[in-house]
Amino acid sequence: MNQATLDRVPEHLRQYIVKQDYSAYDEIDQAVWRFVMLQTYNQLKRTAHPTYIKGLEQTGISIDRIPRIEEMDKCLSDYGWGAVCVDGFIPPRAFQEFQALRIMTIATEIRTAEHLAYTPAPDIIHESAGHSPIIPDPIYRDYLQRFGEIGAKAFSSREDNRVYLAIRQLSETKEDPHATAAQVSAAEAELKASIEAVSFLTEASLMSRLHWWTVEYGLVGTPKDYKIYGAGILSSVGEAFFCHQSKVKKVPLTAGCIDVSYDITEPQPQLFVARDFNHLNEVLEEVADGLAFRMGGLTGLERFRMSGEVGTVCLNSGIQISGVLTDFIMQDKSPVFLKFKGPCALAHQDQHLPGHDAKHHPDGYSTPLGPLADGRQLSLCKEVDLRWLGCEGRGHTLKLTYASGIEVAGTLENAVVNASGHLMVISFSDCWVKRGDEVFFRPEWGAFDCAVGEEVPSVYAGPADVSYWSKSDYPDKSVPVQKVLDEKGKHLLELYQQALDVWAAGDHSAIVREFTRIDRELSYYRDSWLLRWNLLEGLQKIDRGVLLASRIKDELLEIESRHYRDAPISMGLRYLGFLDEVNQSV
Repeated sequence: MNQATLDRVPEHLRQYIVKQDYSAYDEIDQAVWRFVMLQTYNQLKRTAHPTYIKGLEQTGISIDRIPRIEEMDKCLSDYGWGAVCVDGFIPPRAFQEFQALRIMTIATEIRTAEHLAYTPAPDIIHESAGHSPIIPDPIYRDYLQRFGEIGAKAFSSREDNRVYLAIRQLSETKEDPHATAAQVSAAEAELKASIEAVSFLTEASLMSRLHWWTVEYGLVGTPKDYKIYGAGILSSVGEAFFCHQSKVKKVPLTAGCIDVSYDITEPQPQLFVARDFNHLNEVLEEVADGLAFRMGGLTGLERFRMSGEVGTVCLNSGIQISGVLTDFIMQDKSPVFLKFKGPCALAHQDQHLPGHDAKHHPDGYSTPLGPLADGRQLSLCKEVDLRWLGCEGRGHTLKLTYASGIEVAGTLENAVVNASGHLMVISFSDCWVKRGDEVFFRPEWGAFDCAVGEEVPSVYAGPADVSYWSKSDYPDKSVPVQKVLDEKGKHLLELYQQALDVWAAGDHSAIVREFTRIDRELSYYRDSWLLRWNLLEGLQKIDRGVLLASRIKDELLEIESRHYRDAPISMGLRYLGFLDEVNQSV
């Protein structure tokens, strides 16, 4: 990757970035890439968004070979974006953070030939040829960035995390050629159980649906005249074909798409059509209006508490309190006390206040909110105004009595103010915080830092300052993992290489002779259709070996009859002109 892109990666996200080992791709991997790209390109040059065709080349993607991430990164830099290599699935919030930074995360594993039409696991076909080609469109790439910024603020839950882990396990298990039927069944059962255990829909779940129905499976235009831009369709031989069937409903995109769930392992029964890319941003903003970071107040606090994750409460004074919200007290429909656990931090304008990072508040934090009993708002006061409350200055006693009845009394030690001099934090020693007989803080607990604010205009997931998270470094890991093949696998790979070698030599008679021999040896590989298709393609190009070509075509159709829809063979045969549209078997 270019250093310019790496320099934009916050330290807590470095743990997800690995190196691409291009030597790990073998001839079969390259054949898978080429077949998918040939088929999708052939279809999508007519049905994809106009940006797609030029976008492939503009973002460092060719039809003939798997892309190198550093080449993609360099090409994407022309559009203010970048690309990094990751190891398969990364947590959803990390994905959103990278997107907000205008950095594409690309998993470098490639699907197997058995799952060539579609794979639920992230692979380099989907991540690069699916997502990248539309990046050159300025409105669309702005949508992606804005989606990342908003999505990173959406609250999730432990239940969401269990579903994410189950999806990851199922996807990786299905793509593992060594996985047993029992392992796949167990992964499917865990996903079903995790979904059934979900007790409420989180903001993150709703945002994931919007992402699915736009970025992954979106159409643009009208329900009767549309173009494809969703990465899940652009990278899937199967979806790029089947999405046009009349049984797949085409629905005008609205914010209501977040009420429609999806199944990552199945073809989609309906797709949503945006008017244009500006429409995407309109829908995104409408959905964002229903999230806690814009709603704040009781709704935001309730979503924060239910999530059980690190988040931030913003007060009208500008103070941002980050931690895990465990409780809050309401009075007259307004929050009057907040309680957090775990490491907590106070920030302003997304930067930790000096002396108020997570190390300063390692075991939790609490603070009262609201106007004082006399109606005064501390957020409109300056430190000198504390004299009106009978405090002669730092080192002297100060007592704050809130309209809620909560009292804060102790020795004034320090005050943090904003650029205009208004109070944001008041620090006490020897402090009591209580309401009647209810005690919230005792002097023996140490210093008490009272956040100033009367209202909660915003609440969002994640810390205000990303330095809240522990630092990480780039792992010393390369992907994809080098394959360990058995003797049969090695022999099949040798056949691929032999076919390439004889083709490169250019002797047509030798090509027919060697392709005939290779086809005979493929009888030991009953379901290995991709090399057979490559042989057929070669014979068509040199217009030789009619009888051999006919036999290979029959072999391919027999394989497809045993694996209906698992192998897009008919599509490949139509591409070569060996099947008419009316004879398609899919």
